[in-house]
Amino acid sequence: MKDKKQIVFYCASHPFEMIYKIAKIFKEKNYETVLITVSEKDRFDFNFYSKAFDKIICSNFQFFKPNLKSLFYFIKKIPSLIKFIISMKILKPYVVIGVSGNNWQLKLVHKYIFKKYPFIYFPYDIISHLYNSKEKALKTTKKFEIEAERYCFENANGITHKGAPDELKYLDNRIHKNLKIVPFQLNFLPYCSKEFTVPINKDKLSKKDNFFHMVYIGGFPSDSRLTNLFKIILNQGIHIHAYVTFKHLSEKNEGEYISRVFDEIMNNKFFHIHKPLGPKEIVPEISKYDFGFWASNLVDGTTIEPLFATGNKLASYLEAGIPFIYNKQLVFVDKLMKHYNLSMSFNDKNLKNLKKRLQKISWEKIQKNIVIARNELSMEKNFVRLENFINKVVDFNKENS
Repeated sequence: MKDKKQIVFYCASHPFEMIYKIAKIFKEKNYETVLITVSEKDRFDFNFYSKAFDKIICSNFQFFKPNLKSLFYFIKKIPSLIKFIISMKILKPYVVIGVSGNNWQLKLVHKYIFKKYPFIYFPYDIISHLYNSKEKALKTTKKFEIEAERYCFENANGITHKGAPDELKYLDNRIHKNLKIVPFQLNFLPYCSKEFTVPINKDKLSKKDNFFHMVYIGGFPSDSRLTNLFKIILNQGIHIHAYVTFKHLSEKNEGEYISRVFDEIMNNKFFHIHKPLGPKEIVPEISKYDFGFWASNLVDGTTIEPLFATGNKLASYLEAGIPFIYNKQLVFVDKLMKHYNLSMSFNDKNLKNLKKRLQKISWEKIQKNIVIARNELSMEKNFVRLENFINKVVDFNKENS
């Protein structure tokens, strides 16, 4: 019997829902799927991801800032680290997909473990889009991480990216000068999964109390930017339900973080904090709300990330059958939503009139357009593009090795 082609995903942090969706289809198509993650087993939903992967290689190791405590931790974990490296060495991948996270990890595993195998770089977030110069980048990002991003762009056999189709054209002459990016590139969005998608929920909370209900999911910045937007919405008598995720905080630190970040609105009767749910459980939960919310980083001449960005919110809100309010600065998201007649953008001025705008919406038309959008933006429909791209990269690598 012919051996299955082995698709290896190296996630240089915790794995993402998008990776689960991709791997699940590979597994269903009779590929062998392997997840490698530099994480301790209890720091991500191991049972959930095991449904998409035939094998999960977990480092049981976390990286911390160097100090005496972390030195003792490192010494204690050396056997786990050695076992982790050996487990990678014995793999025979058809292709390796390196997901950042931490680019320095991808550089190391490419150079010293997977050098002879086709390697596809998936920059989940692109440093070069966040800063317009290396000097500015170095204020918050380590030099070796910046250099590792360049290495990955120039030494991978192919690149997949989840933003706008043309976003890679804007990499050069920002923090990287004379960047020689590899020619094999694929734009692949965080698509909806049929496994996650739920029917349009007709039993909305707003039908019971005649108030609009908005939901926010995902991480939350520690500054006041997003909280200030929430205040504008809350002042219009719109409920906000927040399901905030904390992937790197202990339960104790989560409470302290919530108290600090939401201090100004915590006692507002229209604001509700909920416990975060898993990627599959969150979708039916939020389907009872009227719309989602998606803000962005400001385009201030330094970051161009909002111009091209997408994220898992795109899929989760559509899977739940709800439209979402988004910042006008999310240029590619705006273009995408306009295509499906789902444009619900805001700026600093018209956010103050959000309630009046929502009252004029034809929700019946919105719901029909959501069904069309999530069908066309489904992982199942678009997967063949990724599979063909990977085969093309592998074939080219074989011919030229």
